[in-house]
Amino acid sequence: MKCIYFIITSAAIFLILQSCSYGDSAFDGVSESGTGGSMARFTIVGDHLFTVDQQNLNVFDIALEENPEFKQKNTVGFGVETIFPLGDKLFLGTSTGMFIYDISTAGTPRQISFYEHVIACDPVVSDGEYAYVTLNASREECWRSVNELQIIDLKDIERPQLLKQYQMQSPRGLAVRNDTLWVCDNGLKVFDISDKLNIAQLHHFNDLVAYDLILDKNRALVIGETGFVQYKLENDTIIKLSEINVEF
Repeated sequence: MKCIYFIITSAAIFLILQSCSYGDSAFDGVSESGTGGSMARFTIVGDHLFTVDQQNLNVFDIALEENPEFKQKNTVGFGVETIFPLGDKLFLGTSTGMFIYDISTAGTPRQISFYEHVIACDPVVSDGEYAYVTLNASREECWRSVNELQIIDLKDIERPQLLKQYQMQSPRGLAVRNDTLWVCDNGLKVFDISDKLNIAQLHHFNDLVAYDLILDKNRALVIGETGFVQYKLENDTIIKLSEINVEF
């Protein structure tokens, strides 16, 4: 897993350094201040760096880049795996469920709610109205034989409610933009999620082993077994641009 996290970190840095635009597209969306995948263990929001380890959510003040300052450690619980930012909220994926934190007060995390699911590996992303969680049973530490996508209604963010479950093969990372959901599931799958109760598969790229992905402007950077694959999103089409191998 350390190799995967290294690739994800490298991918985020690659996007920052190579940021560019390809023009208008139906896939267009807004990037967060810290671009990262759904399996990331750190994110930057404003002047704060947030990181997670197995049990904690850690906060660093990075207003002074030459002198970052550790601010606080917040105990979350066992099995914290991923962190995803959206506005003034943080979504934490854990082996037992999803935590939602408010960070509107000077970057100080305050738990809003917890959504519980069966014990499984759990990256999470959100568009503000819904959260999207993949549960995966392919790794020993995931404990249960569950492979599915869960869509969670955040209408009452203090009481998240399961809206719909969809069976998957072996889902890992995911990303959401407008009415499309991208899921690393035996390759890369793209779904139309305009109807949350009846999502429809639009594309399936099965020529790669995909772990996670990052959507940035008109690009999708997919993190795979041997490196990244970069796709161009334009006029409702997805075109493979390049493949970058990473050796360990």
